[in-house]
Amino acid sequence: MIMPAGVRQAVIATWATIAVDAVLAVYCKITGIYSEGMFMGALFLYAVLCIIPYKLSVKSNSARYIYVILSAIVVLMTVAGVGAMKPIELYVSLVMIPVEIFIIYRLFQKEASNWFTAKYVV
Repeated sequence: MIMPAGVRQAVIATWATIAVDAVLAVYCKITGIYSEGMFMGALFLYAVLCIIPYKLSVKSNSARYIYVILSAIVVLMTVAGVGAMKPIELYVSLVMIPVEIFIIYRLFQKEASNWFTAKYVV
């Protein structure tokens, strides 16, 4: 079964969100917002998160649910940390929330759900 267009869009958007966050981390390091340790920790986290879009693209149903959980945690952390964020971090975080909603919507549409739960036919 071919990957539905919605899943493909979600995977591309997920890669894009990771890339934007990595670029933000570089910016924060260059401008002195992040220390060396914070920067390295952020890059390590983004490297680990690269597993999610890969697993989504190879039809991992559990990756969809892990993504929802991680997204919810990020939104809650964003809301809780609004006062401590620098303006650039806040703007990027606020722009990313609708993107995350779009990704989750596309991953849980009927066509996507059917694709993720379909059994392999040999």
